[in-house]
Amino acid sequence: MGDSTPSAGGAVPRKGSPRWWRWGWPLLVLGLAAAVPLLVWLGWSAISSSSDGTEVGAPVDPAAPGYEAFVDPTPTLLLIHANGELLHGVTLLALTDPRVEGAVLFIPPETLTSGGSISERWVESASAGVADSIAELLDIRPGETQVVDDGSWAALVSAVEPIAFISAVPLVGPDGETRFGAGLVNLAAADVGPYLAGRSPGESPFDALSRHLSFWGGWLRQVGESTAPNVIPGETDRGMGRFGRALAAGEVFMSTIIGGVDDSGAVVVNPERVGRQVREVIPFPISASSGSLPRVRLLNGVGDLELTKTAARELSRAGAQITRIGNAAEFGWETTKVAYHDVGFAAYAEAYRDALGAGSVIAEELPNASADITVTFGADFSHLLTGDG
Repeated sequence: MGDSTPSAGGAVPRKGSPRWWRWGWPLLVLGLAAAVPLLVWLGWSAISSSSDGTEVGAPVDPAAPGYEAFVDPTPTLLLIHANGELLHGVTLLALTDPRVEGAVLFIPPETLTSGGSISERWVESASAGVADSIAELLDIRPGETQVVDDGSWAALVSAVEPIAFISAVPLVGPDGETRFGAGLVNLAAADVGPYLAGRSPGESPFDALSRHLSFWGGWLRQVGESTAPNVIPGETDRGMGRFGRALAAGEVFMSTIIGGVDDSGAVVVNPERVGRQVREVIPFPISASSGSLPRVRLLNGVGDLELTKTAARELSRAGAQITRIGNAAEFGWETTKVAYHDVGFAAYAEAYRDALGAGSVIAEELPNASADITVTFGADFSHLLTGDG
């Protein structure tokens, strides 16, 4: 009975395993097991030498020399207030330093873009059209977008109503009646949406936005003082549930976009001035023109981690796209060095040196393609800030 008998259908009989396989299989398994350490070493070497993803083997302590990490973009939320085809408000929220510092930027719906006003883009393409408008105007791509109507606004503020604040500008109805006067205003939740959407006859878009600034200041203050567990409804890791809570917990810079009103009532902005305004509060934006700016690697050469934030802000104001941040291999740098790794970025390097106000610009090869410019700031930059030296 050593071999099986033929089965119906003409199947090939199954024979016993050859003697060589009985010995070869265990030897093969032993060989693979012995190769595992070699495979692990090869994989580790490949990852360590790669310029993509997180570096393996680098220090994990942000205060240690040689530490480096890829930069996460500054969290941003584009809040769109609309009822049907009527666009009432466009607000950009940024968490510059979550629970410590943030910003709120108000943009009139009448603001002109190459494709018409933002209001027109809303009618044509809804939230995608508004986001594209913001990308064109500010040269950043919002990380999140949320659309709210009057009912949504009532839900967002209901936990802390009425919202109390001081407004310098009254809201007047179409027949000249005062709907909400100047001075102390107390808004019920149901009145928030209509208040923010309201326009007095012949009112400038920027006068209307001054009411938005007053409302947001009062609302965020009350959110920060509230102990309600669901002070802003929604998820706490995204949308207004996240951004509203974070802004209320820290210092908030609120402003309207820099621009003027033409004879037709449209808002016209100066891209250069607006760019500086945005970079002031969003140090690590998601650039709308990705690939057009050099990737900047920022290294701390003195060891004071607070200086890294300061240097990042100064470089951001100069338009730098910081993609990596960390520390030099050794501390104790006296002189700031701005090294460009491609001659095409030499002018950018000069501009970044000027923004820091210290150091020298050099050409330097980089063994990998992880950055186009490396900025390592030294004690000369620190002395500029402290007045020492």
